[in-house]
Amino acid sequence: MAEFIQNDWRKADLTVAERAMLEWSEKLTLTPAMMTEADIQGLRDVGWTDRDILDIAHVCAYFNFRVRMVDGLGLEVPDTSAERATAARQHAAELAKEKGVTLPSDIWGVGEQAKAAKARA
Repeated sequence: MAEFIQNDWRKADLTVAERAMLEWSEKLTLTPAMMTEADIQGLRDVGWTDRDILDIAHVCAYFNFRVRMVDGLGLEVPDTSAERATAARQHAAELAKEKGVTLPSDIWGVGEQAKAAKARA
């Protein structure tokens, strides 16, 4: 599932609410000036609460900020940071499994960076 979402979320087997969240997040990322109250209402209509929408906006904004900082400044994630992120992601996956949900894909390849760091060591 995560691979489908990473490659093309439109082809993934998602719920109506998940699809709406990704459409909304994509629009916020690519054309933020085009966002309207109707976009927010669309999320409400498929079951997202205002608190959920705020959380979605925060996560979207954080990742957009991070990508722009890293890419804009030509930064790389240090190996130790990648290892910590991988450990945290594994813990999050365990918690998600307990709750019956899935995690978003590792679109920045943090897990791959950690594997490469271990191979170099």
